[in-house]
Amino acid sequence: MDFKERLLLLLAKKSAQITLVVVTILLLTFFLTDNIVMPLYTRQGSEKPIPNLIGLTWPEAAQAAAGKGFEVVAQPGKISGDVPAGSILEQMPIAGSLAKQKRKIRVTPAIAIEADRAPDLVGLNLRAAQFKCKTLGLVCGSGEISYRFSETVPKGTVIGQKPKPNSEIETGESVFITVSLGIRPASIAVPALVEQTLHDARALINESGLIVGKIVRKETDAFAAGTVIAQSIRTGEEVEPGTAIDLVVAVKRAKNDRQPKQAD
Repeated sequence: MDFKERLLLLLAKKSAQITLVVVTILLLTFFLTDNIVMPLYTRQGSEKPIPNLIGLTWPEAAQAAAGKGFEVVAQPGKISGDVPAGSILEQMPIAGSLAKQKRKIRVTPAIAIEADRAPDLVGLNLRAAQFKCKTLGLVCGSGEISYRFSETVPKGTVIGQKPKPNSEIETGESVFITVSLGIRPASIAVPALVEQTLHDARALINESGLIVGKIVRKETDAFAAGTVIAQSIRTGEEVEPGTAIDLVVAVKRAKNDRQPKQAD
């Protein structure tokens, strides 16, 4: 084999080695992109950073959260000497953490040392009224809310309260409010209640202008305890305002029922 043939053979080997290295790099790049880079990119695209709500008032916090696709839920207030009453004292998840849109941000308002007069809630929307009560250490949960139709007051607005504004009240007492359902419609579409918690199902029924009917408990392992597993009128059906909706709610099966019976 002369020099020219040896040179061509050497070049062919080098070319094959270079091709192998290039192919290996391409395969490695594809693997990293498909299994690491793209999942991270996709995850970041579906999640957004939680905004900082500390120090904001309730309307400011609600607006800031909604602008990022989140929802604000008020927790019981805490006394603070540094943050003005009514401003956000704590939040969870914390600001900057990543979360999917529609995630609920639970906020704790700063409250005054004590409440001695009932606040004026008439004209506020439901969430703002509840938040104001919590900033004063008062109770205004779902059990303190009733609804009625109104020809003049927009839906979701407080139209009455007990005790009346400026009445004497002590911290920890309940404030009962009546919320407008707006103009009475000819019919109402039944909301989807299955797989909702009983608490949320009650709220959906009441906020729709309907009534919670009979509640039956049924033992099952297929649903979490406290979950609605059936409703008496199917979702979307049009009914008259004030129609009662019966519910079937899951409860844990008794331990004795889970154990197989032993043969005699």
